[in-house]
Amino acid sequence: MKARIAIVVPRCHERLVGGAEALAWQYAQLLSESHAVEVLTSSASDYMRWDNDLPVGDEQREGITIRRFRVERGRTPYFHSLHQIMLDRFARTAPASGCQRYGWPEALEEEFIRAQGPNCPELCTHLARHADDYAAIFFLPYLYPITLDGIRAVGHRRWAIVPALHDEPPAYLKTFAHLARRAPRILWNTIAEQRLGARIWGVDGGNVVAMTVATELEVPARETQPYLLYCGRIDVSKGCGELLEGFDAYKAAHPESPLQLVLTGHDVLGVGKRRDVRYLGFVEEQRKFALMAGAVAFVQPSPYESLSIVLLEAMAQRTPVIVNGQCEVLVDHVNESGSGVVYRGSEQLVRAIEQVEALDAGQRDVSGVKARDYVLAGYSRAQIRKRLDAEVAALAQY
Repeated sequence: MKARIAIVVPRCHERLVGGAEALAWQYAQLLSESHAVEVLTSSASDYMRWDNDLPVGDEQREGITIRRFRVERGRTPYFHSLHQIMLDRFARTAPASGCQRYGWPEALEEEFIRAQGPNCPELCTHLARHADDYAAIFFLPYLYPITLDGIRAVGHRRWAIVPALHDEPPAYLKTFAHLARRAPRILWNTIAEQRLGARIWGVDGGNVVAMTVATELEVPARETQPYLLYCGRIDVSKGCGELLEGFDAYKAAHPESPLQLVLTGHDVLGVGKRRDVRYLGFVEEQRKFALMAGAVAFVQPSPYESLSIVLLEAMAQRTPVIVNGQCEVLVDHVNESGSGVVYRGSEQLVRAIEQVEALDAGQRDVSGVKARDYVLAGYSRAQIRKRLDAEVAALAQY
């Protein structure tokens, strides 16, 4: 009989193709080759409100059991008020280090965590009753109450946290530092994320496991005009406001340029009608990879990433990349691969676009080979599967 593994994540649905949701599903797929895997999750698909828009109960997909539990408390305007208080406090305490940024009592920290949702008490009850049935339990990401409450419900030490940690205001809450310090195992996505955990949480342990990304080369898309590409949630928190501002500045400086900005994914920001900006909505995976392969450059403007799947996918297509230098993880990808351009602010973004446009065919080939080799060397399916199996074996010793 196969040993049972649980993966606890706030959302799980085939429409959710990025971030922690994609990481959780990939871990479920890899572990299901030799274990009986269950994904424990909420019945919500939208993180903005956590409405119960998916059926509660069990679903089978690709041989994996998905158990969805009702959200009893989602996200309301009250959370946004608390969040603004947090942001104001964070800005005023910039010189402070680590988890000394707020000075909030534990009760206020936990109120913030629960106010953002999703709160699924029946999921925690399930863990309390059935934790011993699982050989290992993985919680991801660090940010949400089902991770905090779920870990507290487990009566053994055969659990691990996959933080997907970003350098963002909530990460500086002491509650998360305490959680990480008592974790039996921590699975990081990158060395940069591990360094961030040491700096913010004072955690020195854990292993870099990462995830595999699609690497099969796709035939480049043939669009009517050259284009930059962004794929993902189109949101201010993802740096898309600065991306649009920087592209507008580029077009103002180069009014004769035919270059377009193409965006795919969920438009939270509201792109609207802009000069030479095309919003394609959600696209199929093959279409996405073709767009990556045909782009002048792929732009990742997010200041908060623990890995960036789409960036690595674009690098695997040999596409030049432009990344936000505010995010240490993205800078590491560029530096370690020896390919790509880093910018900080809209003015440098304009120069970064000019730099990739100036690459001749030979320079693009050299950069593309370096980028693809970097992805193939660190993110193959066999490598990630081996690392995951090692974590399960280590947890069995607790």
